[in-house]
Amino acid sequence: MFLAILTILVGLATGFGAGQEIIVRGVIDREVQPLIVGVAGLVVAVLFLISGIAMWRKWANARTLLIVTGILSIAYHIYAALPPHRYVGPPALIVGAGYGLVLLIIVFSSKLNRPAPVIS
Repeated sequence: MFLAILTILVGLATGFGAGQEIIVRGVIDREVQPLIVGVAGLVVAVLFLISGIAMWRKWANARTLLIVTGILSIAYHIYAALPPHRYVGPPALIVGAGYGLVLLIIVFSSKLNRPAPVIS
C-alpha cells in the first residue's frame, strides 16, 4: 500500500510540473517544444496515477502497467533533462527517473503476478 501511495504522489508531482510547462511556456509563450514535452509529461503523470490505483486495487494487469510506466518515466525524464533546454531540473530527474527505476526493480524482483512453474 505504501508503494501505491508513493506512486500516486510521484504522479501528482510530475503532473504539476507538466501542467506548468504546458500552461506557461506552451500556451502563454506559444512555444511548441515545451508544449509537446509538457503533454508527454502529463501522459507519464496519468500513467503514474493509474499505476498507483492498479497497485492499490490489485488489478490483474498491474505488473504490465508498472513496467510501461517505469520505462516511460525513465525515458521522459532523461529526455526532458537533456541540454540545451533542460525542461526538468536535477531534482525532478532524480525523482522521476529514479522512481521509475525503483518501480522496475520492485516489479521484476517481486514474486507477485508471476505464473506458477509447470510441473511435468
